[in-house]
Amino acid sequence: MRIVMNKLSSLYYNINLRTKLVMSYLILIIIPVVVLVYFSYVTIHKSVVEQTGKAYLETLKQAEKNITFGIESAYSIADLTQSNYEIQQILRTIAERPLTSAEVIDFFNLLNKNVSNHVGKNNVLKVNYYMKGNPAFVSANPNFFAVDQLGQEASLQSLLNGETRETWLYGGDVEHLSLVQSDEVIFIKEIKDINKFQQVLGYIMVELDAKFIWNILGDIKLPTGAEKVVMTPHKRIGLDQLASGDGGLSQIYMRDLPIEDEGIASFGKQDRANYAVFSKATALDWNIALLMTENHLGMNSRWIQNFMLALAGIVSIIAIITAFFISGSITKRLKKLVQLIKHAEKGNFETEDNIRGNDEYARLQRSFNKMSMRIKTLIEEVYQAQISKQEAEMKLLYAQINPHFVYNTLDIIQWSALRIDAKEIAELTESLAKFLRLSLNEGKEHISVAEEVLEVSKYMHIINYRYRGAIQFITDIEAGMNERVMIKMILQPLVENAVVHGIRHKKGKSGTIIVRAYREDAYMYLEVIDDGVGMSSERIQHMFEMESRGYGVKNVHQRIQVYYGAECGLAFYSEPRSGCRAVAKLKTSAAL
Repeated sequence: MRIVMNKLSSLYYNINLRTKLVMSYLILIIIPVVVLVYFSYVTIHKSVVEQTGKAYLETLKQAEKNITFGIESAYSIADLTQSNYEIQQILRTIAERPLTSAEVIDFFNLLNKNVSNHVGKNNVLKVNYYMKGNPAFVSANPNFFAVDQLGQEASLQSLLNGETRETWLYGGDVEHLSLVQSDEVIFIKEIKDINKFQQVLGYIMVELDAKFIWNILGDIKLPTGAEKVVMTPHKRIGLDQLASGDGGLSQIYMRDLPIEDEGIASFGKQDRANYAVFSKATALDWNIALLMTENHLGMNSRWIQNFMLALAGIVSIIAIITAFFISGSITKRLKKLVQLIKHAEKGNFETEDNIRGNDEYARLQRSFNKMSMRIKTLIEEVYQAQISKQEAEMKLLYAQINPHFVYNTLDIIQWSALRIDAKEIAELTESLAKFLRLSLNEGKEHISVAEEVLEVSKYMHIINYRYRGAIQFITDIEAGMNERVMIKMILQPLVENAVVHGIRHKKGKSGTIIVRAYREDAYMYLEVIDDGVGMSSERIQHMFEMESRGYGVKNVHQRIQVYYGAECGLAFYSEPRSGCRAVAKLKTSAAL
């Protein structure tokens, strides 16, 4: 991957500016256009899918209303039977006692007339009565049956037990009523005694031809590949009457049926791009669904897609032409400047006289003209400066001393002093050698607190030789602080400042310097306290502003902030004739 990125980067840097500008314009124009076209199409497509789905849902609900209207005849027949006094009397008599020959004839004629008045009208195929008692009478006509026959059908138990007053069945779901055809819709309702309303005299069954339902659903036009699914509570029906498509959508849909009565839902575990427009025919307790893919619902948005693609193509062509025109006008002036620069590389410092406008190019050209004229006068100065720099570097090189040579020389002085029994000179030489070693620290910037305190101790040993031991030096190091790591040369400048600006100006040039080290939270503090003459706030401010060649207060403060952050640094607390306390605030660091 890195090799590919390097090659692409190399290719980009080798392309001329005009090509880069053209590419930039195209990226800035075409990509937003493509993104805008894409999201616009997605939004419109989604809206079309939603609106088309709602339209199909309204169509399906209208079909349900038509189906409900078609089965109203069954309710009407049942209601007329319930309120017919003669039928009430016949069913009551049949249930209570045997009939006379005259009653058999009269009852047969009345019931048969009632049946014939309904058959053949409003999709009614047959009207049957299921009554109690008198088996001889009920077997005399194919439209009259004993109630016991209904008991053979498991789906009718709730009706026979009085839990419901009526029910609908699809002929294909009926198992034991042999007279029922498979493509019928059956309505069964109890007939109650109007004198004793809690008593059931029998049941009326109306058989309707289901063709009118299939005709209504068949009038719903669907795209090729879409499917219509009709389900009773027990199984799918209408397979022979409705076009079932390839069966793929219905199989997926029937594995995960929605729990709502109506609506639009996506289904399928992959991209869920399949949609079901479903509703429930409440009277029949049927679930009806129209199954389509997203492409079916979004067919009307395809012309929008083509329009969007054409629009994107036109905008892209205009963008390309515009990009070449604009880039050419920009790079034309820049090419001229490049030629002048190439001449300047060869030592020919030409200038452009005819400069118009005040845009970035014009200002750049004017700057180039000034630069060309200035270069001519600076060449000699730069040459002389280079010679002076080389001479200074040579002098600096000659002035460098090998630290090991210094250490060895100090060791020779120390041993020489010991041979002549000059102990003070030997100790002083030893202190100076250790001080230099700790100060240089082999070029390392970090040092432990213990080493820093030791360095200051050696420094004070040397200073006290000058002051004849008049300065008392005390250290107070908190437990665990010796191993903490810090940047070097923090305490020595502060101790030197205490000697030079504090104790040296006291009468007798004597005093005490205390070095403390302790930790608070995530910070460690180094303090240098002296009982010298103190300093005013102006003097303290001057120390922070004064430049120094060595490790002065300003230098130490800046180094601390560079290493530890702006919240760290030096602080001085002092007043005239009351001593001084210098505090260095550092972040704690890992042990050596």
